[in-house]
Amino acid sequence: MSFNDHEQCVKRGGEMEFQESRAEHFTSISREPPPHVLIERALIQIAGDGDAAKFRNEVLAAAGWKHSNLISFGKYPDQAASAFNRIRAVLAQTQDKGAVMASLGGG
Repeated sequence: MSFNDHEQCVKRGGEMEFQESRAEHFTSISREPPPHVLIERALIQIAGDGDAAKFRNEVLAAAGWKHSNLISFGKYPDQAASAFNRIRAVLAQTQDKGAVMASLGGG
């Protein structure tokens, strides 16, 4: 993922900073990817060669997303924004796979 292409994510000294996710990001269309898409890309990158989809789902669950991965974020946009903002805060501190899960209470 190229962080230089998007103002929504800044990578400084190993830290990732994303714009805050808002409910409207899950119910509208934009030319620029919303913060949650960039956060998902970062999670897949952090997962590495393992099962990236499984890691993403585990992180989302640990962050408070209580719905299956088949449920659209747009169905519960406030809950989705809350979960992604928890992940956002953790990614600002660490990109270590184990530390991400531990920080969210899932590891």
